Amino acid sequence: MFDRVCNFKIKTEIDLEELELNFIDFGVDEVIKDEDGEVILYSSFENYGSIQKELENQGIEIISSEFERIPKQMKELSDNKKEEVNILIEKIEEDDDIQNVFHNMN
Repeated sequence: MFDRVCNFKIKTEIDLEELELNFIDFGVDEVIKDEDGEVILYSSFENYGSIQKELENQGIEIISSEFERIPKQMKELSDNKKEEVNILIEKIEEDDDIQNVFHNMN
């Protein structure tokens, strides 16, 4: 239902193409620069440890890292159903024990 991915937000002066070439062997799929000038590396969940280790070995500062679930198929719901699902999601997110809520609703 979902693809598990990880991302690392880093701070570096290395050229994006060079950075991508350096980390492609560690499983990095995509390297982008956000509006704040920070670089984000995306990869599959399985490559998290090897990427983190290599970033530390190269002395690159990791600002944050996280796991995401990307839906394989999106579901289209009626407006009424969307509203019901959004209310449910809000109630789930209010629980202090819940860290993330993922869904596949358009």
